[in-house]
Amino acid sequence: MRTIRRWKRVSHWAAGVGVVALLLAVTVSAGTAGTPPSKGSFDWKRYTGQSLRVFVPDVGQAKYVKAKLAEFEQLTGIKVNYETADVTSYRRMLPVQLTAQSSDYDVIASFNEVDGLQFASNGWYEPLEKYIQDSTLTAPDWDFADFSPGVQQSMKVNGKLVAINWEAQTDLLYYRKDLFAQKNLKAPETFDDWLAAAKALHNPGQNFYGAALRGAGYQITTPFSAFLYAYGGAWLKNGKPAINSKEAVTAMEMYGRLGHEYGPPGIVTFDWQVPSQQFAQGNVATFLDINLFVPTLENPEKSKVAGKVGYALVPRGPAGRAPFLAGWAYALSPFSKHKEAAWTFVQWATNRDMNLTAKLDGWPSPRTSAWESPKFKETDKTPEFTQVVLRSYKEASAQMNPPLSPGVQAREIVGVVGTLALQGGNRDALQKSADEANEKLQKLLDAMKK
Repeated sequence: MRTIRRWKRVSHWAAGVGVVALLLAVTVSAGTAGTPPSKGSFDWKRYTGQSLRVFVPDVGQAKYVKAKLAEFEQLTGIKVNYETADVTSYRRMLPVQLTAQSSDYDVIASFNEVDGLQFASNGWYEPLEKYIQDSTLTAPDWDFADFSPGVQQSMKVNGKLVAINWEAQTDLLYYRKDLFAQKNLKAPETFDDWLAAAKALHNPGQNFYGAALRGAGYQITTPFSAFLYAYGGAWLKNGKPAINSKEAVTAMEMYGRLGHEYGPPGIVTFDWQVPSQQFAQGNVATFLDINLFVPTLENPEKSKVAGKVGYALVPRGPAGRAPFLAGWAYALSPFSKHKEAAWTFVQWATNRDMNLTAKLDGWPSPRTSAWESPKFKETDKTPEFTQVVLRSYKEASAQMNPPLSPGVQAREIVGVVGTLALQGGNRDALQKSADEANEKLQKLLDAMKK
C-alpha cells in the first residue's frame, strides 16, 4: 500500500518556512500573547487613532474575537468595525469588492483550498513574510513557529505566505459507539468496513440510517477528497484534470453507495451542517466530515447522542488513508490603506491566548501550544477525538478541493457527478458524467494559464 503525499508538504515547508521559523524562535512569556512585550522594538500603540474594517464569514472564531474587541482597541488605540456574513453571501460579496480594488476592507478571510488560486492570480493577497520578519511590526511572543508545519503549508499559495489560520480543519469519521458495541462492530478501518457497518445498522423502517454525507452540489468535494485520494485518484494528474480516471470514478461509486443505499431521504440536498445535525438527532449511525462538530454533538442540551459518539480516522482505501488539513484564515487586503495596523489586528486575533480560548470551547486550534496546554489537557472531555485529530493532522495528504480557479465553480462541476452518484447512478452513467466534468475542469485550467 503506497503512502499518499500532498505536495511534499514537509520538504516544501522545511525549505520555504524554515528560515522564517528560525527568525521567529523566541522564548514565550508566561503572560498572554495579547500583553505588550517588555522588550524589543514592537509597539502595540504605534497605530493609535487608525480605524479598520474587518470582513469575514460568520464561522468559528468570530464570536471569540467579537467578545474581546474592546481589549484590542484598548491595547492598540485602533478602532475596529468587525463585519460578518454567512459563508455563501461572503463568497458572493467579497470578490465584488476585490475586483473593484476597493479599500473599504482592511482584513479579509481566505479559505486557501478554495480561494487561493483565484485570489493569487487576481492579485488579491498581500504577502505576509515581510510583516512577520519585521520586529517592528510583529510582537516577539506571537511565535509563528507555534503553527505546525502542515498548518503553515496550508497558509501558502504558490509558495507564498498569504494568510494566517484561525482554525485547522481536518476530516474524520463519527460513529455511534454504543450501537457499534451492540452489534459487535469495530470502528471502521477501511471503506469496505464502513459500508458493512452502515448496512448492519441501517433501519429505514424506524427512520434510522446507516450513513450521512454532504449532498448539496459543490459541498460534496470536501468529504469526497478522502475517498478520491484513498482510491488512488487526484484532482489533477500530470497537470491535467483527472476526475474521470478509473480511480476517481470508483471513489465516487463508493461515495454514492454509502449515501444512496444507506443515507436518509433527501441526502442530495444536505449542506455541510446537515449530516452532523442528523447524527445529533439520533437519525444516523455514521457520518464523515470536518472536525468542527464536537461541541454540539457532546452537548446533551443540543444532542441526543452526547456521550455516545465515537471518533475514527477517515477510512483507508486501496491507496491508503487520506485526510486533509486546511482552514479559514485572516488575510490582508492588498488595497487597504492601513496594512500595518491591519497586520497588528491579525496577529492579535491569532495569538496564543485567543487560540487557547477557542480550543477550550472545542474549536480546532492551528497552534500546537493550544493542544499541548495543561489547561486544555486537564479539561479535555473527548481525548479520543483529540488523538484522532492530531494524528489526522500528521497524516494529512489529500487536497480538499480541486486546485482550480474559480474554486467554487470547480467544486460545482465535480458536485454534479457527486449528485448523480448519490441518486444511484450506475458506473457507465458516472463515467459519462465524470468525462463531461473533466472537460469543464480542463477549460478552467486553460483559462488559468492565459
